[in-house]
This record gives sequence, C-alpha cells and structure tokens, in this order.
Amino acid sequence: MIFGALLSLTSAFSFAVNSILVRRGIAGAGATAAQGALITVVLGVPFGFVAVLATGQVLRFGEVSPMGYLLLFGAGVVHFVIGRYCNYRAIGAIGASRSSPLQSFATPYSILMAVILLDEAVTPLMLVAIGLVLVAPTIMIERRPRTPAPAPAPARPGRGTSTPPAQALELRQLEGYIFAALAGVAYGTSPLFIRAALADATRTAAIGTFVAYVGAAAVLLATMALPGRRQLMRSINVYYMRLFGGAAFSVFFAQLLRFFALSMADVIVVAPLQRMVGVFTIVLTYLVNRSFETLTWRVGLGVLVSVSASALLIYAASTS
Repeated sequence: MIFGALLSLTSAFSFAVNSILVRRGIAGAGATAAQGALITVVLGVPFGFVAVLATGQVLRFGEVSPMGYLLLFGAGVVHFVIGRYCNYRAIGAIGASRSSPLQSFATPYSILMAVILLDEAVTPLMLVAIGLVLVAPTIMIERRPRTPAPAPAPARPGRGTSTPPAQALELRQLEGYIFAALAGVAYGTSPLFIRAALADATRTAAIGTFVAYVGAAAVLLATMALPGRRQLMRSINVYYMRLFGGAAFSVFFAQLLRFFALSMADVIVVAPLQRMVGVFTIVLTYLVNRSFETLTWRVGLGVLVSVSASALLIYAASTS
C-alpha cells in the first residue's frame, strides 16, 4: 500500500510536467487541444510497447482476462481521449495552475464510485475531506477580469525566432472551468476501470497501460476520416512535435506509474494522492511559465486547501 502511494506521488509530479509543456504548446506555440491530445496519445503507443518489453511483461498478455481488456480499452478512451482533450481545452483557456486544482472534483467522484462499485470503505472523516476538496476550486475563481499585461515587443528577425514571444492571455473562465470539470469526471472514472481490470495484477500493469493507449489511439485515428480532421494533421509542425513529444513522454510515464499504483493500492488512496499534481503544477508554473499565466493568492489558497483535503483523505484511508 505504501509503495503504491509513493508511485502515485511520483505520477502526480510527472502529470504536472505534462501540464506545463501543454501550456507552452497551446499558449506559446498556438497549437490546439485536439492536436495536443492526438500527438500525446499516438506517441503513447510505442512508449507503452517499450515499457512492456522493459518490464518483462511481453509474455504475460494471456494473464489479462477478456473482460480486463475491455475495461482497459474503456479506460483508455475515457481518460486519454475524452479526459485529455477536456484537460487540454481547460489548460488553454485558464492555464495549468487553475485547471489542475479544479479537477480535485475527480477525487470525491472516484471515491464514491469505488465505494459503490468496488466495495471500498468510506468513513465520516473521509466525507469531511471530500467536502474540503469540493470547496477548494471555488476559492480559485476570480470575481472580476484581470487587466492583461502589455504584450511584449516582437522579436527581431534572426533572433529568438525558434521560441514564440510571451503574450498576455485572456482567461476564458467559463470555458476553462467547464472543461476542467469534465476532465475531472473522466479522470475520476478511469481509475475504476483500471482497478477492476488490474486488481492484484502488478505483473501486468505495463500491459494495462499499453492496451489503454492502443484503444485510445485507435479511436482518435479513426476520427481522422471525419471532415476537417485531416487538416488537423497537416497543420502539425516541428515545434508542436517537440513540445507535445515531451508532454507525451511525461504523461505516459505518469500513467504507467498510476497503473502500477492502482494495481497495488485502493482507489481511495491513489486518487487523493494524485491531487498533489496541483502543488507540483504551481511550483513548475512559477519556475517555467511565468510569462504565460499569473498566480494569485486565490490560486495558492485553493491549492493549499485541495492538498490539505487530500492529505486528510489519505490519513482517513490509512486508519479505516
């Protein structure tokens, strides 16, 4: 259980790295959420196969039941297609530091579903912590529009042209908060599928990650037949690939660790620890993305409440 918790924390840090890279790709490079989701999901397939080989699980595909494969396929579509697209839309609209803590709604949702569907136990102390998790995102909502900072002067030709200039970005709050909430629901649902498919099956966690990515990539590639989707592919450039390639690796590594964590520990332990991504995102935003988004005391307080609530949930789970 403790090792699973540590894996979940490491996974949360890797998720934060992904959020920072995605923010730079969407805000700095002008990419779209759909492009980011497509690149990161498709690249996750070869990453997944390498992980299966590296962990020695290539001969263990038969240990996963047909129902397990179906659940993993569903987890991939829900998490990587629906959740990731909504997450990237939210990051593009309100930034990584605001969208990540808002997805704390995924924690009580996951716990509730785990109790109902997986017979995991919940205590009164957990209910108190869940209430705090629900309050935290509302603290971060800004009551009035912030005055945008003046846009910097364009870079001189021949100098700094490989990196887009920093720009003042409008906070599209309604869009951002709606899509962050939808991402939270998707992210809160996928652990249930994974836990049901991989319970007591740590020897096949890498296979589970690979199968989920294959399912998600198959759905996304199938949508390329729709009108307008081919233009999405043609507009992807080298700069997008560089940023989203890094994001693809970081989010794949985070998912791999999350699959291992869910195969070792209950959802009510893993899901709250994943909310530490909010703290990691705040720190990385300050270090890397200060030119793309501003941090206010509301954001910091919201993250603090969110993390405190998650810690309380972990304590309640460990003492139940």
